[in-house]
Amino acid sequence: MLYAVILAGGVGSRFWPKSSHANPKQFLQIFGDKSLLQTTAGRVRPLIRQDCVYVVTNDRYFDKIREQLPDLPPENLIIEPEARETAAGIGLAAIKLAKRDPDAVMAVLPSDHFIGVEQDFRRCLSWAAEFARNHKMLVTFGIRPTEPKTGYGYIKMDSLLVNDNGRRSYHVAEFTEKPDFDRALRFLQSGKYLWNSGMFVWKVQTILQAYRKHMPEMYEQLSYIYDHLDTPEERDVIRETYGKLEKLSVDYAIMEKAPNVAVIPADFAWDDVGSWRSVERFLTQDNSGNIVNGLHVGIDTRKCIIESEDLLIATIGVRDLLIVQSDRSILVADKERDQEIKDLVRRIEKRDLREFL
Repeated sequence: MLYAVILAGGVGSRFWPKSSHANPKQFLQIFGDKSLLQTTAGRVRPLIRQDCVYVVTNDRYFDKIREQLPDLPPENLIIEPEARETAAGIGLAAIKLAKRDPDAVMAVLPSDHFIGVEQDFRRCLSWAAEFARNHKMLVTFGIRPTEPKTGYGYIKMDSLLVNDNGRRSYHVAEFTEKPDFDRALRFLQSGKYLWNSGMFVWKVQTILQAYRKHMPEMYEQLSYIYDHLDTPEERDVIRETYGKLEKLSVDYAIMEKAPNVAVIPADFAWDDVGSWRSVERFLTQDNSGNIVNGLHVGIDTRKCIIESEDLLIATIGVRDLLIVQSDRSILVADKERDQEIKDLVRRIEKRDLREFL
């Protein structure tokens, strides 16, 4: 059976100040009246039963997820005692699914992505699940690049594995994390590279075998947790063991090492909504090229992103700015430098001003 594991424990600091520790990006309504998390969960429901959807998060967001996804069984919330990166969170989800259904196929989906035509996504996901079930491969979706973006990881396609009525999968030659502009441009021009979407599909036994081979210490720790699942000691064992798991992304811990990795070029619109500029392609612009959400009055204001929560934002003679007001903070930035918001957040933390984050 196919299961969805939604990752919803991150903060999304590049969306500060709208995204905060108390209300991170996945809970924001960026593209309509539903949050990114609600949209992600709703996107898989026609394909995956509600009781087969799991969410990996932490204690801080437990109540918020229950509020946003009231139909999700409470036992399907997988609580991380602390943040240990995606290898740990996905590993914990994998052993939970293995205990429930040893033959499970597991789709790992970030909670904060934009996806265009959902029916196209579900067709691709269904085909990927069947491929993973039959070929014991670790499958990821690759997005055909449209520009030499330096904020994305890249996947190099190697030999063709399957061509099923136009749906292709390729062996992965290598992963490259966030190349510089010149290298990203070469990748784009070669036609052999895809953006790494961070979405994965695999049999739960296949991914656990990969942990055993490439992360043996983590595998042993996860196996210890597995032995205590559905016992009175489960919660204490997870709390005591989880903090010992190495803090690595699943890309670095498993995907870059494993020889049985396949990539499927996706045929749906996608964005990881990783920064404010990423929303420009999907939101309506006014006659001056501005994207405005909230109350704004301007003179000679062009190509700005303006987000107001409850204040009037008034502008004169500005362009290419990012202006965002939240309940306690206001950000004004050169729109082209929105990737530096994460660095700005670190500076705010160093100034001991965490109450504004």
